[in-house]
Amino acid sequence: MFLQAFKQDIMELPKALADKVDLLTELIMESRSEGTVKCYYSAFMRWKKWAQSYGISESEVLPAKAFNVALYLVSLVQNSRSPGPVISAFYGIKWAHSLISAPSPTECVLVKNVLEGAKRRLHNVTVKKEPITPDLLQKMYDALHSHDNLYNKRSICACLISYAGFLRVSELLNLRISDFEFFPTHMSIFIEKSKTDVYREGNWLVISRTGTKLCPVSNIEDFFSYVKFSEYDSFVFRDFTKTRNGYILRKENKHISYTRMRELFIEAFSPFVVDIHKYGLHSLRAGGATAAANCGVPDRLFKRHGRWKSETAKDGYVKDDLCNRLFVSKNLGI
Repeated sequence: MFLQAFKQDIMELPKALADKVDLLTELIMESRSEGTVKCYYSAFMRWKKWAQSYGISESEVLPAKAFNVALYLVSLVQNSRSPGPVISAFYGIKWAHSLISAPSPTECVLVKNVLEGAKRRLHNVTVKKEPITPDLLQKMYDALHSHDNLYNKRSICACLISYAGFLRVSELLNLRISDFEFFPTHMSIFIEKSKTDVYREGNWLVISRTGTKLCPVSNIEDFFSYVKFSEYDSFVFRDFTKTRNGYILRKENKHISYTRMRELFIEAFSPFVVDIHKYGLHSLRAGGATAAANCGVPDRLFKRHGRWKSETAKDGYVKDDLCNRLFVSKNLGI
């Protein structure tokens, strides 16, 4: 798209500058994360395919006419059960126009109103997962803990670290041995990639030793001593192979999948909850955040620990307890 849009400019370039074009396109593509670029590109290509199927000429695909884009969003509304596809199309088209520095049809009030209408019509009520509580962690630990069962130790450590560090599952699964540092009072974990760390600068997370059997630090130390990882950059949460003598690490240095981690979560907590469908991997992050908020942890520390960029995002994870909610009406002077 970029090369086609600037074809004439490229043809007129002096030979000494021609070799910089490739780097220019690479940097433009790296202006957003790889996942975002893939999402936007796919969304734009769906628009292009739709437009061509209805006889819209190539010259009106990019840059696109606002009225045509509005009709495309309408067609998505007719075939969607959620606003997701419409939102993706809107931002995919906006992104493509930004690449070639062309005025985007998404800036047109007509297109913006269609998007807002789609959000309202296709809106689904968001049902947040229930947070994991310390009591559930205690029950999970008592049921799974065994000195020589690496399979269960892995599940225990994954849950305790996610809870104590407010970890997203992507952050958890990407942890390597080299990311951990242990101290007498705490451990530090280097979070190399985080959803809110757009420039990949990394972030150090600190988790205190608690001196209890649920202590995340002592449990991960115990796990490391039993597994005996041979590679410094080995992923912590890897697949095991079952043998006659127990479990051993698989040779391939690859972390377990999101699906497998979810299965381990369900195995760990389903015996202790009425409906496991009300809980998910995010329940661990939400549980830690809820416990911290209800204990009065200062917002600044709370936000930094969870790697949140906005107050809205942070508050969305907290389920206030009844005492804190009653505190408001108790202090109204009546």
